[in-house]
Amino acid sequence: MQKLRNALVALVLAVALTLLPALSASANEYHPGLQFTIQPGTGDFLEFQSGPIFSPDHEVHVYYDSLRLAQPANPSCPEFKDLTKVKGYVMSDNSGDFKPFDLVSLDPPAIDYVKFGSFKTPPCFKGSGEIQIWFQGWDDKGNKCYDSDFGNNYKFPVICEK
Repeated sequence: MQKLRNALVALVLAVALTLLPALSASANEYHPGLQFTIQPGTGDFLEFQSGPIFSPDHEVHVYYDSLRLAQPANPSCPEFKDLTKVKGYVMSDNSGDFKPFDLVSLDPPAIDYVKFGSFKTPPCFKGSGEIQIWFQGWDDKGNKCYDSDFGNNYKFPVICEK
């Protein structure tokens, strides 16, 4: 009985020691976030950044209120019920080299207002310390709608790594 107990204790310790490096590595890893919302009451579009963003190839999570691409918040767009797809785009400064990323429901097949997506940061363009982001939505008839800060794109600071 004593040998069985010792063997079980040894097994538990071996498993714990095997998992310890993985657990400590994930505890030190973090992903910054960007939130795109509509302020209740005023209808103003708001953007928030949580944590520093490093470049290149670091993951950034995006939470996006898709009502920004629908009426009445965006009068030139279709109603929310017609919105079928939302996509984000990111590029370093004005490089022109943009990467698309999908935004999806967190609870499919539910139709959520808030969509989630993520992207890997692009390399800093000529040492620039910013990324630009914009969004596009489509309705079921193929009509497109944009959320791009009136064509200026949303800008966020990044820390360029070599």
